[in-house]
Amino acid sequence: MRKTLLPGIALVVFAAIFYSIPLKENIEITNTLTITYPINNVVFPADITAPTLVWQENNKEINKWQVSCYIADSLAVKNVETSKPNWRPTSDLWEMLIQKAAGKTITVKIDGVSKNATSQAEVSLKISEDKVEAPIFYRAVPLPFKFARENLKKVRWHLGDVSNETKPHTVLDHVPVCINCHSFTPDGKTAAMDVDAHDDKGAYAIAELERKTMFAEDSIIHWSEFQDGKFTYGLLSRISPDGRYVVSTLEDCEIFTDRKELEYSQLFFPFKGILVVYDRLKKQYFELEGANNKDLVQSNPCWSPDGKSIYFTRTKAKHYAESGIKNGSVPRPEDADTYRKFENSYMQRDSLMKFDIYKIPFNEGKGGVAKPVPGASNNGYSNYFPKISPDGKWLVFCRAESFMLLQKDSKLFITPAEGGEARQLTCNTNNMNSWHSWSPNSKWLVFATKAFGPYTQLFLTHINDDGTDSPPVYLEKFSFDKHANNIPEFVNIKYNKDIKIVPEFLSDDEFIVRNGEIKQKEGDLKGAFMAFDKAVKKFPEKSEPYYKRGRIYLKQQQYALALKDFNQAIKIDRECNYFISRGITRMRLNETNEALRDLTKASIIDPSNYKSYTYMGVIYQNKEQYSKALLNLEKAVKLFEGDSYSQYYLGLASYSSNQWNKANEAFSKALQLNPKKSLMPLLYEMRGTTRLKLGNFSAAIDDFNNTIKLSPNDPAPHYLKGKAQLELGDRESAFQSLKQASSMGSQKARALLRQHSS
Repeated sequence: MRKTLLPGIALVVFAAIFYSIPLKENIEITNTLTITYPINNVVFPADITAPTLVWQENNKEINKWQVSCYIADSLAVKNVETSKPNWRPTSDLWEMLIQKAAGKTITVKIDGVSKNATSQAEVSLKISEDKVEAPIFYRAVPLPFKFARENLKKVRWHLGDVSNETKPHTVLDHVPVCINCHSFTPDGKTAAMDVDAHDDKGAYAIAELERKTMFAEDSIIHWSEFQDGKFTYGLLSRISPDGRYVVSTLEDCEIFTDRKELEYSQLFFPFKGILVVYDRLKKQYFELEGANNKDLVQSNPCWSPDGKSIYFTRTKAKHYAESGIKNGSVPRPEDADTYRKFENSYMQRDSLMKFDIYKIPFNEGKGGVAKPVPGASNNGYSNYFPKISPDGKWLVFCRAESFMLLQKDSKLFITPAEGGEARQLTCNTNNMNSWHSWSPNSKWLVFATKAFGPYTQLFLTHINDDGTDSPPVYLEKFSFDKHANNIPEFVNIKYNKDIKIVPEFLSDDEFIVRNGEIKQKEGDLKGAFMAFDKAVKKFPEKSEPYYKRGRIYLKQQQYALALKDFNQAIKIDRECNYFISRGITRMRLNETNEALRDLTKASIIDPSNYKSYTYMGVIYQNKEQYSKALLNLEKAVKLFEGDSYSQYYLGLASYSSNQWNKANEAFSKALQLNPKKSLMPLLYEMRGTTRLKLGNFSAAIDDFNNTIKLSPNDPAPHYLKGKAQLELGDRESAFQSLKQASSMGSQKARALLRQHSS
């Protein structure tokens, strides 16, 4: 059963977070009681369900509170008692407050009561006459993003209504391929989404939005067709207001890098690209003149409500010579070193990329001259995600120090649509504000923020006629536990809980293989094998099912069967990972020369794949060719230092080469990387042995103690511990350790005992 952020368990979240939201007015605090949500002077839409009020009581003697509500100066709700530091009005009570408070202020007073102490606080809120009147479509994705990519079936899309007491229903889920950014026509009749169709990351689905929306094969366009089949993401595509055109970023290059931290687990932004339009009526692709300069990156397009203009972000592009990438986000093998340096400069923020927002006439596809939007350009910051209000009056965009997407310092700013002085919105929190969308009536803005921590949540703010806004309204029902709830978009339809999106474009082989992958990740090897076996029999011309089935044979140590499957996969497709897996299989069969040939081929196909170098290093280490082992293992950890197995073997090769400090460092890194349990005792024992060589005897003893805990029946760590204790002069403890090792069959321990007993 899914966990949800319910009012009764939201106390810690609310109390911890809303202190961090900058306020124009301080909440009134009396004695020891602080109201943490809602924020003073918040504005709720007239059609939203009742909010949960949350407070923090710092006097431990007080554990009961009374809640009263006043409309203007008149008492509307008197002394509702609660024993929890939160209160949510009933639906009937909330409806009564909404009806009576039109144009007036509601003041909620909280009184803490105990025998020896009292506390009091109050908060003011308003009910806007403006309703939301449109559901919100959004994505719920587990973190980190690398996990989400590897567990695509856990990504969901929901449709929710702020006036509905139930949580948003699931529109699309359990999809085994990537489906991403979406957009809708202003009339709510057409839906469009990025999809991964038949291994094409640049596929795009467009269909009429109905109770059962079908993304069938004939609803897919392929941006790669514009590029003669060359790879493209078709980044941040948007459908035009009339539904005839779609604009996207093509001929693109991106930084697409995973980070270890959960909260900001990805750095992604384009550094090259032009705007390309697809005409659905004529079925033609064409560059948008004025936004197709190859020396610039032009991306993140947004249509004006009348479809006559496109707003987009642009800055100076980075080219192949410095990036090492010709297109997409993966360098060619021979350019891997160039790209790593390029990527690291941005990861370390030694290099920055600041975007400006431009506006260009669409001119029925002919384009024109792109001009910077005053207030959203040339301000020393990165400006992105332009969104124009449906009435054409306002532009809201993100501003951060650099880049776009998932920036901690991202704030929402507003300016007139034609440009002007930009103002920071009141609703911003202190931790990323982004992915905003206007309600069809131009009165409300929904946006995503990480105010609650790593998992993004959705908020509303009211936009007044003069462009000012109100403190944020938390959409608590829209939260799904352990999921980042993001990319919200209002859809101009009446909410219908039966709306579903059906991805009919997915082929049978994709479904079967992806289902097998899901079962494998869940630990159901039998179910995974059956899925891959079915795919092999049903699609014998496909390489992936053979490879996936072979991996299970390899895991089960059925090497002959694994080798047979890898041979067939390679016969169909010469993929890097296929050669690596066959090389590992041959290594296990002691066919070392053949294994080295396979791993060498893999390293030529993709020099950026560290695994080929790791296993070549393992083979050379086992063959006692330590210099070759070191060479390959150093390459492996340079490519990816986060693999404990590579670090362990680098430690072994360094130890075998008498490079004690290097070995100690490698073993230590391996231990920090959460290695498999089976590797832990070996790591501790080898690091302890290395520390013996370095003369760090106390630290060595600590490692041997850890080895003993993990592997109590092994005499070796007792013997080694005894040696370290002798070095420290602790003969009594040393003799106990050596006797223990001797009793377990260690001849070395017996010899050392005799030597030191004589």
